[in-house]
Amino acid sequence: MRSTDRFSIEDVRCHVGGHSLEVANLSVGGFFVACEPPLPLSQSVAFELVFADGWRAPAVGRVAWVNGSSGAASGLPTGCGLTFTKMAFPDKLALFDRLRRASAMADPRR
Repeated sequence: MRSTDRFSIEDVRCHVGGHSLEVANLSVGGFFVACEPPLPLSQSVAFELVFADGWRAPAVGRVAWVNGSSGAASGLPTGCGLTFTKMAFPDKLALFDRLRRASAMADPRR
C-alpha cells in the first residue's frame, strides 16, 4: 500500500474546531475533508478522525491543498486535503490495518 493510495470508507468524520466534517477519502498519508469554506492552505490543524464503529484517532495535520467551489473538476466537493504530521504510532498501525481491510473488501481478487 502506497501513501498515495486512496480509500473510501463510509461514515468517517473529522472533528475539528467544534465541527464534524465528512471525510471523502483516506490514505496512510492523509485525507480529504469536505468543508465550506476550506481551511487555509498550509495551516496546521489538530483534529480527531472518528469512525462509524466508534474508533477515534487524534492527530495533527497540515492543509496540503484546497479545492474551491470553482475547482470542482477534481470530482470532490469544496474542501481541503490534509497530510498527517503527527499521529501516535499505535493509531497509525490501526489506521493502516483499517485501510488494508477496506482495500481487501474493495477488490474481490484479494
